[in-house]
Amino acid sequence: MDNYQYDVFFEAKSLSDEELGQIQLYFNIRRRSGGGDCEIYKVGASTYMISFMNKNAQERVLQQKDHVIQIEGQEIIISLRREKVAESSKQPTGSANQKCSSGKSVEKVFKPDHYLLRFLTECKKAYSTLEKQLSVISSTFEIKLASDELVVMRDPAAEDVCPLKKWEFAVNQVYEALNFRYTIHFEVESDKSAILNDNPFLESDHLKIFYEELTCLAVVVGEQKEVEKILKFVSGLQDKQQIQQECRVSEKQFALIKEQYVKTNLPALKFTQERAGVLRLKGPEKEVHAGEKELLELTQEIKEKRIPSHRALMTFLESSGSIQHFQNRFQQSLRSPVILETSGSDLLLLSLSDGALEEAAAAMQRDVCLETVRLENTQKSSVFTKLKEDLSEAVKQANCGSVKVELIYLDESSSDPKVQLVGYTTEVNTLKNIVLQYKRNHQNHHASLPLPRPEMAEHFSQILSMAGVKKSSVEMKPTCLPSPCVHFTGPRYEVEDLMDSLESCLQRLITKHCEVKGPGVQHLFQGEGTRTLQLVKNSYMVGILPIDDKHKIDVPKYTSSTSLQSLPSTASAFFQDSLDFDKEIHIKVVVGSLEQQQADVFVSPMIQTNMTSTLIGSSLLNKAGQQLQNNFNNAKGSLTLMPGKVLEVDATPALGCSKVFFIECAPKGNKLISENALRCGIGKVFELCEQNSWGSVALPVIGPGIVLSIPVKDAVNILTYEICEFLTGPTGHLHTISIAIMPNNTQSEEMFQTVCGNLSAKMVDSAGQGKRFKNYCRDITNEATDAIVNTTDFKDFQTPGVCKDILTKAGPQIQAQLTGAQVASGQIFMTPPGGFPCKTIMHVCGERNPDVVKTLAKEIVVRCEQGCYRSVAIPAICAGKGSLGANVVAKSILEGVKDGIQGVTLRYLKNIRIVLLKINVFLAFKATAKQIFGGFTQLTAPAPLVPSNVNTRWRSATSIRHSGSTRSSRSHSLPFPSPVAFDFSTLVTSLPDTESKAEFLVIGHTNDDVSDACRELQKAYEDQCSTHTFFPDEIERLTPDEMKQLLSKVKSLHLQIEQNSCNEWVVKGLKNGVNQAVRLIQDALRRQVREKDQSLLFTQVTWCILGPQGIWQKLPKDSNFKLEKEDVKDGIVDAQGVKWTVDLKKKEAKACDSRQVTILKRLENPPDFSLPIYWDNMSQSDSLKVIVLDPSSIEYQTVKRGFKRTVTKTVLKIERIQNMNLRRLYEGRKKELETKNHPGGAGEKILYHGTSEASCSSIMTTNFNRNFAGQNATVYGHGTYFAVNASYSANPIYAVPATDGTQLMFVALVLTGHYAQGQADMRTPPVRVAPEHLYDSVVDYVLNPSMFVVFHDCQAYPDYLITFK
Repeated sequence: MDNYQYDVFFEAKSLSDEELGQIQLYFNIRRRSGGGDCEIYKVGASTYMISFMNKNAQERVLQQKDHVIQIEGQEIIISLRREKVAESSKQPTGSANQKCSSGKSVEKVFKPDHYLLRFLTECKKAYSTLEKQLSVISSTFEIKLASDELVVMRDPAAEDVCPLKKWEFAVNQVYEALNFRYTIHFEVESDKSAILNDNPFLESDHLKIFYEELTCLAVVVGEQKEVEKILKFVSGLQDKQQIQQECRVSEKQFALIKEQYVKTNLPALKFTQERAGVLRLKGPEKEVHAGEKELLELTQEIKEKRIPSHRALMTFLESSGSIQHFQNRFQQSLRSPVILETSGSDLLLLSLSDGALEEAAAAMQRDVCLETVRLENTQKSSVFTKLKEDLSEAVKQANCGSVKVELIYLDESSSDPKVQLVGYTTEVNTLKNIVLQYKRNHQNHHASLPLPRPEMAEHFSQILSMAGVKKSSVEMKPTCLPSPCVHFTGPRYEVEDLMDSLESCLQRLITKHCEVKGPGVQHLFQGEGTRTLQLVKNSYMVGILPIDDKHKIDVPKYTSSTSLQSLPSTASAFFQDSLDFDKEIHIKVVVGSLEQQQADVFVSPMIQTNMTSTLIGSSLLNKAGQQLQNNFNNAKGSLTLMPGKVLEVDATPALGCSKVFFIECAPKGNKLISENALRCGIGKVFELCEQNSWGSVALPVIGPGIVLSIPVKDAVNILTYEICEFLTGPTGHLHTISIAIMPNNTQSEEMFQTVCGNLSAKMVDSAGQGKRFKNYCRDITNEATDAIVNTTDFKDFQTPGVCKDILTKAGPQIQAQLTGAQVASGQIFMTPPGGFPCKTIMHVCGERNPDVVKTLAKEIVVRCEQGCYRSVAIPAICAGKGSLGANVVAKSILEGVKDGIQGVTLRYLKNIRIVLLKINVFLAFKATAKQIFGGFTQLTAPAPLVPSNVNTRWRSATSIRHSGSTRSSRSHSLPFPSPVAFDFSTLVTSLPDTESKAEFLVIGHTNDDVSDACRELQKAYEDQCSTHTFFPDEIERLTPDEMKQLLSKVKSLHLQIEQNSCNEWVVKGLKNGVNQAVRLIQDALRRQVREKDQSLLFTQVTWCILGPQGIWQKLPKDSNFKLEKEDVKDGIVDAQGVKWTVDLKKKEAKACDSRQVTILKRLENPPDFSLPIYWDNMSQSDSLKVIVLDPSSIEYQTVKRGFKRTVTKTVLKIERIQNMNLRRLYEGRKKELETKNHPGGAGEKILYHGTSEASCSSIMTTNFNRNFAGQNATVYGHGTYFAVNASYSANPIYAVPATDGTQLMFVALVLTGHYAQGQADMRTPPVRVAPEHLYDSVVDYVLNPSMFVVFHDCQAYPDYLITFK
């Protein structure tokens, strides 16, 4: 049944064996069913399975879902399906397809039984009858035996007479009548088939008989009555004939006994061996039974000997004719014939003589054999083809005349290839000797050749090129450790020849150490200078090998634990949220998203310079807000980043960092490119952190996810490798690396375990002289506490888990104490530690009951305090094998611990460690701890990894734990002093030493070539270098920011800056770097000149723009300069950052974004005074200018609004007074008061002063005159009076009406400064601070003045004149 693997199923009620046989016969015949060789089985109450040997047969029978089988005059419909599950059966009686061959003709295709088609073809009457029936409906037909199709075609001319649907119905009726009229009978009984085959006269015009020779199947096709008549005749004839009997006996067995069997006295018995293994006896019933008995007795006398062998040897004996050869040989040489048969992998010898059997067996074991020779990877040798040719020729010679030997290659592509030799022993041994000789000459040989320098090992390909070594099958692996050498693996003779050649070449080569010194030399030869190196190599035919100084520094170990530390008297718990690596560099594995962390730098991946192309970038944007996107766009600019590059972006206050580094990653598709880009990016992040003095960095595990699709293991390997690579170098600033793992991700658990495992394996223990890698197990057996809690059911101690691990370490004596122990619910069973490194072991059973777990947790605390134990390690009881939920376990344990410590002064127990292996369990404990312990809770990482002999250098374990929740914000920068004390020499000395050197090992064939190449390298560097000298004043004029840029350039471009004997500053280095430094200083000097010109012009000319509120605004200096120089093609920018296009002729400006149009004006300032920006321009000759304000202007409305606040009279006109001399004096007095009273002390106010038409002109020309004091009143002193409210000044006493009834009032700017209470006899303000400092003005009421009096003529300015009535 193993060969019958392709199954189909059908449903049927109970079928008899005969019915099953006929169904199997039907599906065995491909022409009938489409099937092939098959077997049928009953697999259910009404389900049967047909198993085919060939898959194509299975597919063919399934194409016709329903098969109709005639069994004893009844139709059985078999509905096949691929699955075993029952389906609803359909019972179609035929299949037909309709197709239109053209626009007019229509044909219908039927799939009748093949034998019915043959019957129609061979029976003219049936053919004619069908033809007539179809002609009635204007149709013809065609029989296609090759495809078993009956094609009915409608006459195109009958389209109108016979519509399509009517025609189809008529055709179907004809086809159904055809199937009903003719019967197809499959005769499967061989006797009846033979009778039908032997009597061809039974055929007629109404009946045809078809015979299948391969299956001895006869098919009778015809009208039902005719078929039944023939079958009745055949059955009767069968009954009259003699009986037949088949006996199982092989041809070779019968050959041994045939001579004796023929001599039996059964004259009427006939026997034939029509097929293998079966002898048919035919004759009268009595003789047939006697012959069967005699045959059985003779076969029982045959003796056999089975020789176990190999299937390949049996195949050779059968295919080569060797069995017949040995049988003929034994016939001639032995007393009794011996017959050979193969039986699977055994050889079966048959004979009537025991002696003959033994002799034949000995000859077979001696003369034929099978040998399998292992090639042991020699097939990788280039001469393996030659071996095959030699063996092929040897086989050809051995088999000349007859097949004597066969050769088969086995497992050629595997690591253990073989060659199998089978045949006659002599020939097999000959081929075997050829293979063994080949193996001796060509099997792999390992050897090593020492190299003079490690650089030769690192760049061994150049050595091979110089030696002219041709490509061979020898594998070469150069290495520097423990000493430089190259390992050879390959055929012995090739390895030895290659080593001799290389050794001779190395002795002839000339080597020289070349050292090129100078700033930027390494940068040159690692960048643009690589092409120069190649040119020198090619020109002088030398090899140039760089010599690198590799400093190896021990990587720090890390410590971690999940614990309740130093418990106070009140309930509290301290949980760490990271793994801290206790040395100068602290590495934390943090459970949480990146945006929740606190660090100087966050790291996020991106694709195609798109910040939100990854979930991490989108999460950062969601928290930081749109400003982060703006910062990203500014940093990006027009840059196009290549994979592996890093974009530095300023963070926003919402994020817990100062910078965000975005690594440009390669999208998924090419795994190698993606991983290399990620590797370069992470390495660049650490490099930038050091360069920019960042103290801490937080980054996720980059790679797993839909965007990059890097497997977790590969992504973690890249991250941890780059961390360790960074740690092997000198580190000056970066002290904390946090790896953030999102807790709810489906891959979080795998990420966490892989990160911890990788870092654990890579950490180096530097104790002692050598380096020793230490792996830390992740279970409770690593805990170093006084007490250990073991969770067990006190029955099963063998299932892998915490219990088995603890008991294995504790020893069999502890397990013996637990066996059969009777422990009450919620109680602790305590034992000595045995071999476990603690003081006691507490064995508990949680019983999958939260109340029991809580009771146990409390009891553990109590027992530890009673036993004077200072520390205890508790697993998550019942979270694993116990099958309680993580939240339930966390709540039970933590509440139990809280109950145990609450209200109790713990004298001994100070440290409770809860060991958590899974992230989901940790998160449950974390959330529950916050609820139970409140503000005392510190978060903890789920990592039960504990240190071994950790030496703390910078901080204690406790301080490290507490530092896990704080952020280091160190951000170092160059210590620029204030501009007053700017010491450039100090800054230069703070730069790192840029004097560097590039070292090479130059290898050549002659001394001249090597020396010339060294000189060419020195010259190449000198050609790329330049020097520039700056005068001291050029440096001194730089601002601190420009100085910072210069020193940054010097550092990043590997330049050298120093002061010569003339106190000049000299910059040395590569031309490009020096030129950049020169351009920076020149740009700074040009900027200073431009800013000086802008500032000077700004004092002379002021350009103003009318703002959106109708208020004039000064334009910035650079825009002021552009307008004055008429350089406005690129527009101008106002003080608010709005960009405008300018029409200088119209003095108009249009906003670039809003398209708003406004006006510009130009003010020319005298040398000692700047015109107020709301004035109109005045020439130097204009001492007074009175401007009537436009009533629609904002300026007019503002002045009027102040007036109307207290006055109801009508404003007729408002004029602006522009008196340059008075305003100059007023501004001078204002500065004087501001200096005396400090900024803002001038106390400038807008006040009102009523006047007469006669005094108005004088005031506008010469200002207010205190000499006229007393005309109206001197209640508060002899000075000039100003009212806070316009209503006071509008009094006709002060604003004397003209003849037309109009009145005048000045709106004045008054400098009130510090004021005091006025008195009638005052001519100056009273003393404020004795003896010199006076008040600046007096008032009517100090607490709420409504009247101000000034005694200085320049202390007020008539700004506007209002005419009202």
